[in-house]
Amino acid sequence: MFLSLRKVNLLSLGSSMKVEEVDNFQSLKDCWNNLLKRNLLGDNVFLTWDWLSTLWKHFSDGRKLLLLKVEDGDEVAAIAPLMLSKYKLPFFGTIKKVEFLGVRHSDYNNFIILKKEVECLRLILDYLINVVTDWDWIELKDIPETSENAGYLEKLFSDIPSKLRLDRRVCNICPYILLPNSYAVLTAKLSKNMRQNINKYLRKAKANHNVEFKKYDEAGFSVDEAMRVFMKLHEARWALEGLHGAFRDNQLFRDFHMEIAKIFSIKNWLGLYFLIADGKPVSVQYTFEYGDKVYYYLGGFDPNYSQYSIGNLTIMFMLERAVKNGFKEYDMMRGNEYYKRLWTNHYRRNFEFRLIPKDLRCKLYSWLTWNSVIGKLASKMKFSLKQMTI
Repeated sequence: MFLSLRKVNLLSLGSSMKVEEVDNFQSLKDCWNNLLKRNLLGDNVFLTWDWLSTLWKHFSDGRKLLLLKVEDGDEVAAIAPLMLSKYKLPFFGTIKKVEFLGVRHSDYNNFIILKKEVECLRLILDYLINVVTDWDWIELKDIPETSENAGYLEKLFSDIPSKLRLDRRVCNICPYILLPNSYAVLTAKLSKNMRQNINKYLRKAKANHNVEFKKYDEAGFSVDEAMRVFMKLHEARWALEGLHGAFRDNQLFRDFHMEIAKIFSIKNWLGLYFLIADGKPVSVQYTFEYGDKVYYYLGGFDPNYSQYSIGNLTIMFMLERAVKNGFKEYDMMRGNEYYKRLWTNHYRRNFEFRLIPKDLRCKLYSWLTWNSVIGKLASKMKFSLKQMTI
């Protein structure tokens, strides 16, 4: 595991603000989540100390921690959870990127900023450009549309050195459902056809099975037991389409989620729910219950129960439970899959910002990795961006 690249202070001109590299997560444990609650750019479960420090514990190999802290006098004004990674594109070469620490595993990435947003972001960007020089480009991915810094970054990048350029795109669509105080009000907003189908499948399931919907502990599972059942159902769902799920042949991913589930359960952030037929779990949603939102991370189901549209029934029960528990939003997160559009037409966009040199090599690399046609061809030929050891 790498620690920080160096520990250097930058004093902003005419102020007491400074940037400092922090050499480990532990030193910020006591203050991180309290600072996050006051984040001007938005609070979410993927920015918590618990999520990011555990993510770094499991996925730090081959990466260098770049955890920046901005101080204004004696107060912490901002935290930038970043890292330096190295990637290889077959037949092309290698690229070193500064990126958010949560990239790939977190649906939303961001900075934590408590005050003086423009000044903090300028200091962070100046530090990356002038002090952390061992990179080919800066890639800030999955910044939520609701975050003020999406606009700030574009303005700040306008002052970058002439040898660099800014590219911006929408990288992900994130559907969500606003939850009213009544489940009846929520279902009334669904299409007539959707309501009829849900009721039909529910009647059919109840006619043939004893149907229950329970949280993992209500079903008598420990966290470990519940996670193993969830992973099995997740893999079964994808096997139905002849594909592998997220956990197959990925021990690091399994280990991370086994640990984060235990941590979240202690904090009452773990929402692991099962649809049970005749005492057997047949469908599952692995969610995080944080603040006033339910974050739907992954799911799964037993293909033998597909005739009941078991995935949609599970969403129905989840929404009913979320409304009952007083949550204000059910976030379906990254991906504009068809089943999500059956439930909502609300969505947010995630943005990606790339700061790259104006040389032919980086321009070509950026075009290749953003071109959808090239991406599909590479997928068929089993080419990919491969993360390397720095």
